[in-house]
Amino acid sequence: MVIVGSMMMGASIDLFVQADFGLDPLSLFQAGLGRVLHLSLGTTSQVLMISIIILLFFIDRKRIGIGSILNSVLVGAFIKWFSPVICTGGGTAAGRLLCLLAGLILMGVGIGTYVAAGLGEAGMDAMMMYLSGKLKKNVNVTRITIDILLSITGFLLGGKLGGATVVSMLVNGYMIQFTIELIGRFRRNKAVIEIGGQ
Repeated sequence: MVIVGSMMMGASIDLFVQADFGLDPLSLFQAGLGRVLHLSLGTTSQVLMISIIILLFFIDRKRIGIGSILNSVLVGAFIKWFSPVICTGGGTAAGRLLCLLAGLILMGVGIGTYVAAGLGEAGMDAMMMYLSGKLKKNVNVTRITIDILLSITGFLLGGKLGGATVVSMLVNGYMIQFTIELIGRFRRNKAVIEIGGQ
């Protein structure tokens, strides 16, 4: 689940780039940070995620697990892997809209999938879950707040803000929460069926 979720996240970021309607909030922040540090988007993603894991180690280490390490490394690797295939530039308006739609779905479902694996969260997702628990707010509200802060900061650092950024900001939290709850229900139903069959 961690690997599949990370793969979906990496592909979604490249789809946002191809759509060219602006990046999702986290990628916008990473792009802005990458401009300042003179690093690629994939490398910036890896550096940022690992830095946040180190920070979380001191404030809430129970959120860190093998999934945190895998996701931190794999998302950046998948961005680089999918980039030559997806980020070809140009394309029709309809094609770019399809890329945006696919990117939005894969981002939310990808984050929800690897978080639901329960092997630890990475980067902003770990911060999202940590703050959600601390502030007693649901994942959707916490994610929207984080995304707003990331978008503003990323834009100030020189990242590309666009319509896709705003749409992602509004739907990401819902998609993540829906996926986590859906997988949770599936696991509970499966457990009930297994107990009933014994």
